[in-house]
Amino acid sequence: MLNSAILMMFLYSNFVSSTDVEDSTEFQEKIYKGKDVLRKGVYPYFCSIQIPNDRYPYIHYCGGVLVERNVMLTAAHCLTNTSLISKLRILPNYRNRRVIQKSDPIIKVKNYVIHPDFLKQRPYSMHDIAVVLLDKPDTRPKATLQLAFRRLPVNTKVKLIGFGIEIRDYLSDALLEATVTIKDDKKCLDEKTGFEYAPIYNFCTQNNVGAGGCYGDAGGPAIWQDARTNISYLYGVLSSEQSPCNKFHTDVFVNVFAHLKFINDAYLQFSREQFGCPKTRKAEITEYDY
Repeated sequence: MLNSAILMMFLYSNFVSSTDVEDSTEFQEKIYKGKDVLRKGVYPYFCSIQIPNDRYPYIHYCGGVLVERNVMLTAAHCLTNTSLISKLRILPNYRNRRVIQKSDPIIKVKNYVIHPDFLKQRPYSMHDIAVVLLDKPDTRPKATLQLAFRRLPVNTKVKLIGFGIEIRDYLSDALLEATVTIKDDKKCLDEKTGFEYAPIYNFCTQNNVGAGGCYGDAGGPAIWQDARTNISYLYGVLSSEQSPCNKFHTDVFVNVFAHLKFINDAYLQFSREQFGCPKTRKAEITEYDY
């Protein structure tokens, strides 16, 4: 078992959020080299996971995405600090801003399931995914993102959104977006530095200007829109990026399609607990075959 100090150093240096907030500005900026999201209501399913802070009531900590009105997906490492769970506040994207207003509903974590193999198998990015049950639903129409239904081919373009650190040095609360391209596994393995990569369970992205996630963007979605139907789907959950952020980016996502069984099992667990059903014997988690 890893020494806890070594584990915390690993999480800080390799994942795009940290469980130790030294600088209150660290999680208040945005996607590196991203563009402002100007279209109101275009990403209603995006969530800002926020924590209390000495200087501000709440600061952005990680990203998340609503897949049901009261169910959110995020990166597992965003929830490893158990002392923070009860303090977290979830802000769905009402206005492309991370600032919580008095009129916003107070949404908290009711329950959550971290993938059972996270931090038990290398690479750690392989199963860096968690399913979160919220204590109240988001009642807005179209506030959820559909789950992936197949694998995407190499060179497919997906959208990354978030509030993490961005290229400018001053603070901003605006949501940013970047279009990135899915690369083949060999390129992901050859070009990565500072993190690990698991084919099938992960995919990686890049673009020509080096845009991508930075600290604070973990848990954010990789979104693919079907041009034939204009329906958007959740294909990835951001796990790690290539640091420092001012160099050419290679972002690593947890492949949602490869984790559908885990996600569905979490839904079932939440449903059984809601209706008071007896617990069943824990079965081994196996993902979908390819």
